[in-house]
Amino acid sequence: MFLNKNKWVFDKEHSFYTDSENTVSTAFSADQQNGLLALEDDSWWFSYRAQVIIGKMDRFFDRSKLTLDIGGGNGYTSGRAQKEGYRIGLVEPSWSACMNAKRRGIETVCCGSVTDDSILDSSVDQMLLLDVLEHIKDDRSFLRLLRKKLKRKGLILITVPAFMCLWSSEDDEAGHFRRYRIREISSLLRECGFRIRYKSYFMSFLFVPILLIRVMLEKLGILKPQQERSSEEKEKIAKSQFRSRKGIVDIALGIFERFEAKLMEKNDLVPFGSSIIIIAQKNKE
Repeated sequence: MFLNKNKWVFDKEHSFYTDSENTVSTAFSADQQNGLLALEDDSWWFSYRAQVIIGKMDRFFDRSKLTLDIGGGNGYTSGRAQKEGYRIGLVEPSWSACMNAKRRGIETVCCGSVTDDSILDSSVDQMLLLDVLEHIKDDRSFLRLLRKKLKRKGLILITVPAFMCLWSSEDDEAGHFRRYRIREISSLLRECGFRIRYKSYFMSFLFVPILLIRVMLEKLGILKPQQERSSEEKEKIAKSQFRSRKGIVDIALGIFERFEAKLMEKNDLVPFGSSIIIIAQKNKE
């Protein structure tokens, strides 16, 4: 068992573990988590991201070993991976997100945080850290903490948003501290005791639209910053960004996705994109 039994109790009513000392605030409120839940199942973005992640899990991870999804939110990607035969445990501090993950069928859900003694050292074979690290102020200390929890030669798959030139008010609203370049996160992981097994940008076809629409239109005053938008405007923009595509947009993006996926299947580096995927392995002590 990877949990410190002195820190966790099993909540029979909700069928998941809870951290008895959990006082962690989360980047997203219950309303935001539920809003994401309403988008995820019909979202091309979440679907494509999960496709990329599971493709790399198939290359590097072992289905028979437990994979912990750290800060896994509502469990969209965990649920997809579990359906593909992976043993998944989700660790998430948001109560509402944990409830959503259980409704999705995630078998092992832990409502709490990865504190220094909440998860046993050297107990975890594989980890997912999906668009979480950018929310952590001290990313270096957090990665070192996760390294302690991994077994010898344990693996971690990380996704993060890429390029500070793509920073917009949506990053501020989401509680991001930074966006990364591949060389920056690679150097950080090596400094924290990992060796890089795979790295690439992805979502390359979103780089220019984000730069032009989110960044430039905000700077020109044509698009309101996120904090000035009404809840109705935020919901409308979120749906337009994430909802399933139709017609020529679906055809065009489908072509870009297939081309990018082919590069990644061959372990080639996609030279730019709005996101990064990187797989690292715990070095020997």
